[in-house]
Amino acid sequence: MFEEPFRWMEAISTRHSYVREKLQSGQPVIAVPYQKGALILSFSSQPGKIFEVYDRIAMGGMGHPADMERLRMTLLDMAHLEGFNRSSEDVNIARLLQFGIAPSLKQNFEEVQRAPYLIKLLLLEIAPGGQPNFFRLNYDGYWETLKNGGCVSGYERVMEWIDKKIDETPFATFTLEKAFVMACKIWEEGKQQVVSDEDKDDKNSEVIFTLKDAFEKWGLEAGVLCAESERKSIYRSIDAGEIEKLKAAVL
Repeated sequence: MFEEPFRWMEAISTRHSYVREKLQSGQPVIAVPYQKGALILSFSSQPGKIFEVYDRIAMGGMGHPADMERLRMTLLDMAHLEGFNRSSEDVNIARLLQFGIAPSLKQNFEEVQRAPYLIKLLLLEIAPGGQPNFFRLNYDGYWETLKNGGCVSGYERVMEWIDKKIDETPFATFTLEKAFVMACKIWEEGKQQVVSDEDKDDKNSEVIFTLKDAFEKWGLEAGVLCAESERKSIYRSIDAGEIEKLKAAVL
């Protein structure tokens, strides 16, 4: 009887270790502000990491594609229900997280008989006043506000390093092109934080060291929330043609 709480705590610790190990193979996602809104980008072997959620809300994530899609649909349904019951201006990420998806993720993670979600999410929105807001959601339901943009990564040290570099960079004063270039360079430098001496000596290591390698191996997904857009939905994906032009400025 008295052993049960300790067994539960051990099971929770094992779940944390399992999810973290699975997420280490994913590529970091970065979101930053720029002069007219916010930018989010990531590399991936297949499309499906960057999405529009609602009129002024977007998300990016890493993890299992099936779990990503389930949470995307959950957020989408919640946003539309909130907009229908209240108004579209009342739909914001803080409400969706605090009263919806975060409690569900926490409950799922703590029920050790169920498979945990293999995800980390980065959410961004443009507030009615034009201010970009950023949020990070963990697989166990823990979420936090990011003041100046941020990152999700399978490695804590990478995430902390990129967060610090973003805080030190005046992205809000940059044009979209400059913000894109700087975000890519920070992504590259952040990836290099993963490389240990063992990785460098391992010829079979799959660690990507440069942006050139990343562009050759993976595709780049990027999306923009433009506060000055005249459309109701202010999100747009950066298409392949635009990425190629921006890529020339990066490499």
